[in-house]
Amino acid sequence: MSTATLIALDQILFVLVAGLWAAAGGFALTAARRPGDAGAARRTSLVAAALCAAAIVVTGLRVLVTVGLARAGWWFVAEKVTLALPLVAIPGLTAGVVSLPRLLRGVPSPAVAFPPLVAAYGAVAGVVCGVIVSYPVTVPAAVAVLTLFTGASAITWRVLRHGRAVDRWHVAGTTVLLIAVVWAVTASWSGGHLHEGHGGSAAGTPVNRLLGPRGENARRFTLTARAATVRLPSGQTLDAWSFNGRVPGPVLRVRQGDLVEVTLRNELPDQGVTIHWHGYDVPSGEDGVPGVTQDAVRPGGTHVYRFRAEDAGTYWYHSHQNSSVAVSRGLFGLLVVDPAVRSPGAPAVPAPGDHTVALHTFGQLTMSLDGAAPTDRLATSAVPPGTPVRLRVVNTDTLPRTVGLAGVPFTVAAVDGGDVPGATELTGRRLHLAAGGRYDLAFTMPEGPVLLSADGHPGLLLTGTGTGAATAAPPVPASGPLLDIATYGSRTPLPGHADRHITWVLDRTLALVDGVPKLGYTVNGKAWPHIPTPVVRQGETVRITVVNRSGSTHPMHPHGHHVQVVSRNGVPAGGLRMDTFDVEPGEVWEVVLVADNPGLWMSHCHDLAHAAQGMEFHLAYENVTTPYDVGGPAGNHPA
Repeated sequence: MSTATLIALDQILFVLVAGLWAAAGGFALTAARRPGDAGAARRTSLVAAALCAAAIVVTGLRVLVTVGLARAGWWFVAEKVTLALPLVAIPGLTAGVVSLPRLLRGVPSPAVAFPPLVAAYGAVAGVVCGVIVSYPVTVPAAVAVLTLFTGASAITWRVLRHGRAVDRWHVAGTTVLLIAVVWAVTASWSGGHLHEGHGGSAAGTPVNRLLGPRGENARRFTLTARAATVRLPSGQTLDAWSFNGRVPGPVLRVRQGDLVEVTLRNELPDQGVTIHWHGYDVPSGEDGVPGVTQDAVRPGGTHVYRFRAEDAGTYWYHSHQNSSVAVSRGLFGLLVVDPAVRSPGAPAVPAPGDHTVALHTFGQLTMSLDGAAPTDRLATSAVPPGTPVRLRVVNTDTLPRTVGLAGVPFTVAAVDGGDVPGATELTGRRLHLAAGGRYDLAFTMPEGPVLLSADGHPGLLLTGTGTGAATAAPPVPASGPLLDIATYGSRTPLPGHADRHITWVLDRTLALVDGVPKLGYTVNGKAWPHIPTPVVRQGETVRITVVNRSGSTHPMHPHGHHVQVVSRNGVPAGGLRMDTFDVEPGEVWEVVLVADNPGLWMSHCHDLAHAAQGMEFHLAYENVTTPYDVGGPAGNHPA
């Protein structure tokens, strides 16, 4: 049974355990309060006994599930082993030894009802653990849970012994409990802090000095953010935000080695804009994150980005101001860096079979070919047989997509901009593409048609140019098994030594999100901005363990760096370089990051709604500071 299945089963069981123990205690107490009706008391007592026995069995099942989860790692069971299970298992065993025999004999009493009720409180404490306690288990969170459990048990004991004469204890005890819980939980939520380099008074190199080079021979582009209307072939019309009136924005195509200069202008009303170069390891001051590397460009403002295009490959750009809204509404485009040629400054002209494909949801999944308007119908393009084809597929959505290629054997030539060494030929295989991720699919155009599909729906049909090519029946969408991208290609050497180890445990728990307690997406039990910032030194090798305890997939995206995948779920990987990797429920990824790009870097889940609800944090270099902060006059809001 997979870890994800065990997590889901555990969530069902801890609610069922609480319900059964509460029902057993309630029926036992009802039986004890019917001394004048022996028959009814005995019948009620037997129901309580049956419920008690069922609760014991289900509690045992939860113990077994916890043992299974423990095999996947301590991260999945820390609060269960230290808090949740002892609080229900110990009173549950007592109920089995003390209460169950008496209930079966029909000899109920308030004292007999006490162990099942305490087990119910322990089970409820387990439910509370599932909501407010993640990994690591903090002292304040443990105090909150234990205070609730102990207080409820003490009040119940007094009520059972003394009856209604102790109502004042209810009031006093409840007041004390509420004060203790509020204090403890608030302390656990608000732990952690932003990187100490935030603020204009911090000492060190400010991030706005870590900029790209200037030069006269730059490839210059202008991107103007403005409102636009998207009209799909199906007839659907959507109000959108655009770059240069186009959705997606223009494909920026340059040569490796070019100096790139992009001027951003903002003509949107009441909406700030930035440009983040997704997957491109630009200098930190050019990263386009409001409140971290710059202020958001307000309406009527401009900002210039400069960087050297050192790495060839497929990338994309998007606004990072209110990104969960801006990207979905259309503020994105593709960046392609073609390999260097002998003539410096030569224009980047795509080869005949080189195409960009942007996947994006505008009400429904659409596809944009070579920067054209998105379509929710089948897109087509004629390619002569024998032509080398490279499809640069970019997932600009916040959810993963399953991509398939039918009609031809192909290779995954590149992942997240980097070439895949030893890429082997695939036929009919499907590919899991993370949100924000990119695959370059390479093949030689055959005589017959080739179909690129996304999530099983036809998207792009490439036809030949011979007689009848345009009318040839398209292939059936690929339906083969999913490729394990982490083990694809030949093995790439990994750094042999790690200078620093970091763990990111991803979860969904109660946290302070935008200053309000709510169910948020957390890292190590905290939500932005309370997630502690790891601080690294330039040149260090950092090994990162990423654990997903939640029920959602999290595409993790560290800015400014690619990582190499070391293992997934304990299975060694091939060292593939990625900048966005999907951590599915129950998975444990190990990746290694070389700290070779000084700055202050955002890292976050690229399901941008998750980032907006807390799952964003920083990776900082020693002695790098920023004069920018979230909010302020510029209204900086990176998620």
